[in-house]
Amino acid sequence: MANPQLEDGYTRIANELMEQLMKLYIAPNHWQVLVCVIRKTYGFRKKIDYITQTQICQGTGLVKSTVSRAINILKQRNIITRDGKYIGLQKDWEQWQKLAEQATKVSETANCVNGEKLAIPQQKLAIPQPELAEQLTKVSSPLDTQKKETIQKKLYKRKKYGEFQNVLLTDEEHEKLLAQFSEADTSSLIEELSGYLENHKRKNYDSHYATLLNWQRRKKEGKGATNRNPRDLPKAYTPTAEYPDL
Repeated sequence: MANPQLEDGYTRIANELMEQLMKLYIAPNHWQVLVCVIRKTYGFRKKIDYITQTQICQGTGLVKSTVSRAINILKQRNIITRDGKYIGLQKDWEQWQKLAEQATKVSETANCVNGEKLAIPQQKLAIPQPELAEQLTKVSSPLDTQKKETIQKKLYKRKKYGEFQNVLLTDEEHEKLLAQFSEADTSSLIEELSGYLENHKRKNYDSHYATLLNWQRRKKEGKGATNRNPRDLPKAYTPTAEYPDL
């Protein structure tokens, strides 16, 4: 059973620093490295000390590559000071850079048009740290959840049609097709779309019902079901009398 005692040693740190550290939003492994630095310095009543990566690895259980990245990022954000192997906590917490400022920083090349840099106010690029943390932990609103459930219900109600069972229609959509076209025309359209989807699996239509209506409209206009290019056909495919324009 663990039994820590102050007599065995303790780390003395100002309450103001602790309060600012509590507000600091950084990655978990960065926190481990930062706590280790505080332990190796303030724990021995020092502001900075000679701390090697090996010592931090042993103290945190992290690998050297992770420790090295964490130290570099903490140094870039002015959370720690570093001079060679001498590392310490930056006491002036007002110099700590906000994570949002780095996360929303864009490159100069991305903000250039015809070689001229766009003027973008910095205050619009930076998101206050509390707001960033709120965005990262934000959950879906009830309205978003309801929309997702509605979409999922619609997808669940769809039935599979066609030779390859890849044309998805609800009972209502299928009945509408039968009401607008003859049973033979509806079946022909479904089979044509089924064959097309099988040969073009990269194609993804949000609504197969809308696709079938559009294909039938284009046929009436004499444009064919689709504007397919023969060069886009799979090499192993040979057009047949049933699907001459696939």
